[in-house]
Amino acid sequence: MKNYLGLVSEYAKVHKKKNRLTIICIAISVMLVTAIFGMADMSLKAQKDEAIRRYGNWHTIISNIPLETADAISNRKDVSVSGFLGMASSTTYQGKELIIQSSSGELAEQMNLTVTGGHYPVTETEALLDQQGMEQFGLSIGDTIEIVYSDGQVRQYQISGTYGDFSSLQGTDAHGLQLAEGGLRFLPETEYQEYDYIQFKNGTDINHANEEIKVEYGLTDEQISTNVMLLGLMGQSKDTTMLEVYLTAAILFILVAMTGTFMIASSFNMSVLERTQFFGLLRCLGATKRQIKRYIRREGLLYCLKAIPAGLLSGSAILWIAIYVLNSINSQYLPEMPQFQLSFPGILAGTVIGVFVVMIASSSPAKNAAKVSPQTAVTGNINQANNQNFKKASNTKVFHVDTAMGLRHAFSNKKSMILIAGSFAISIVLFLCFTILITFMNHALSPLKPYAPDLTVEGNEPGFYLPHSLKEEIAPIPGVEKVYGRMFCTGIPAKDKKGSNTATLVSYDDPQFQWASDVLISGDIENVKNGNGVLVDYGYSQEFNWEIGDIITLDMNGTEHEITVSGIVSDVPLDSGSGEWIIVCSENTFTSLTGISDYIVIEIQTSTDVSGQVRSLITADMKLLDMQQHNEEVRTGYFAMAVFVYGFLIVIALVALINIVNTVNASVSSRINHYGVMRAVGMSGKQLQKVILAEAAAYAVTGSIAGAISGLFLHRFFFGMLITSNWGQKWEPPILVLAVVVTAAILTTFLAVISPSQKIKKTSIVNVVNAG
Repeated sequence: MKNYLGLVSEYAKVHKKKNRLTIICIAISVMLVTAIFGMADMSLKAQKDEAIRRYGNWHTIISNIPLETADAISNRKDVSVSGFLGMASSTTYQGKELIIQSSSGELAEQMNLTVTGGHYPVTETEALLDQQGMEQFGLSIGDTIEIVYSDGQVRQYQISGTYGDFSSLQGTDAHGLQLAEGGLRFLPETEYQEYDYIQFKNGTDINHANEEIKVEYGLTDEQISTNVMLLGLMGQSKDTTMLEVYLTAAILFILVAMTGTFMIASSFNMSVLERTQFFGLLRCLGATKRQIKRYIRREGLLYCLKAIPAGLLSGSAILWIAIYVLNSINSQYLPEMPQFQLSFPGILAGTVIGVFVVMIASSSPAKNAAKVSPQTAVTGNINQANNQNFKKASNTKVFHVDTAMGLRHAFSNKKSMILIAGSFAISIVLFLCFTILITFMNHALSPLKPYAPDLTVEGNEPGFYLPHSLKEEIAPIPGVEKVYGRMFCTGIPAKDKKGSNTATLVSYDDPQFQWASDVLISGDIENVKNGNGVLVDYGYSQEFNWEIGDIITLDMNGTEHEITVSGIVSDVPLDSGSGEWIIVCSENTFTSLTGISDYIVIEIQTSTDVSGQVRSLITADMKLLDMQQHNEEVRTGYFAMAVFVYGFLIVIALVALINIVNTVNASVSSRINHYGVMRAVGMSGKQLQKVILAEAAAYAVTGSIAGAISGLFLHRFFFGMLITSNWGQKWEPPILVLAVVVTAAILTTFLAVISPSQKIKKTSIVNVVNAG
């Protein structure tokens, strides 16, 4: 040992068990921060890939610019891909809507157009057709297709290849024809529009680049638009909502960092305080205050060297395990997350927080230890060593002596109380604030409703009726899970007890009544099914003060019919833009009131793709809307966000639980000599357990109160910024969530006390007194 700092490593060798808890606390903090920041990093990468898959890999669109300007922009050093995407006015082919576009092959690839057969158009007389169009129109690669444009011009194209279907085309029973770049420029300017799509290189400040382009070429704000979703995930969106999301994310991650900070600081602070006598001995041997400070800081660095690598490795391992599990679950809907990759933001966050917090945490205890006089410290009286003069004894009038002593222990050191209670509070605040993301997710990404159809059959023209026999023919097809139809009658004069309006009458069949029963608020579905009443939406019941048993009068071709409100449901899958009342009844009731017995729409839920079989049953007057791909995309987006949100909540819950357990253990371990003295003077093991329990309860209750107050304040702030400002929903205190979190924190505290208190009770008094 060359100098006094060599004592740091020597002390660590002799007191491995004493240092182990502090090292474990630091390692766990680093692990959790690494895992959380790593999960955020990987989730953003997965979300970004999903956004590119759904919306295309472009950043900026510029409209109404000449070719020369577009060429100049494409030659910028920060532009990776650019090109014109042309869109012609809508036309039809064999009675189906045909969307005609033109672009280069490179740009088409960035827009997720994948050639599945043949090759991309090279000349002006070649074209790609979507796969579904090839099947419906009976065409093959090499065939010729004749297109009549909206201005009357007729052009023939040789089909050079086919491309994969888009959900936007399938969902409207439309088809797409893709031409080479500039393939629409023969049309009058009024019949087509071209947009310059730009993809910038990695690392480009896209907003700054857009401003430069706007100024250099004299463009207006209306000419430039951006891919808001993709730029948002890249952290470069200027959209107001995204800026609010950025601010929320920044504050939440500060809270995550603070959680790790409190864990490390409270553990390190107690580790130093319990060795006041040791530092007093160093002062007796001639150590100066400056040397004591340097000793403690060196000790903190030694802890970092041991704890941070372990925390980074374990945090990365947890991240990999979590991603592996997520990739294994329901991979049909979840976007693939990068597997077995190191998250540099996670590693950086874990390292910085570990080193920075330990250095900060060591500063205050080092000053306190340096202030201790050798004479006072050698006596082992920690309270005196910290210049604490008690003016009155513990309050034994209200509490039993053991409980009073535990409370005195907790509140005797204000700094320890702040750190430990703060550690509890920050965990509660963190969990409470992260729950807002669930509400945000449910507003921003509507989950697929149980009644959402995969296929929909309707007429090409409004008012076309579908026969009941079609529904009966579809039902037996293998792969069809549910088939249900609806009849509609709109513009019915109606009145209730307060006034008059117009109404839309809608029929339900058995599957729809089953879904309605799941969202029934009051009333009886069976009465409606049996023709003894109707269902109304909860929104109307609130607005017009409808109750079960109220009468609504419908004027059907001059004849008034009274119907009874028999049920109120929270959700009706229809929307009346004109403010008409939506009234739901059985098919028999509908037919008896209107005389109509055929459907306007037939919807189908499937387990496999049966679009071909269904299409073979419909006539030329009907169209089939295929929503299967769209539904899968909705599920993918929602599940991806749900995994992100709920995954964070689970990790945050683990942070809170581990934090509480470690804090309680560290608190008990720091006072083990004190407890030994108390046992030596006659305190029983049961009384000692009550002391420890009271001390832990003081931390838990104080932390819970502070966490609840600050958590509700931040919850309201985030809710107003993310939810109320965008969707108008008013904030309500999350009493249930708060009660669950606080209860879990207090129960965990009491459970965490059991192990260390039992250990002290079983250890001999001599060993407990000399532990240290």
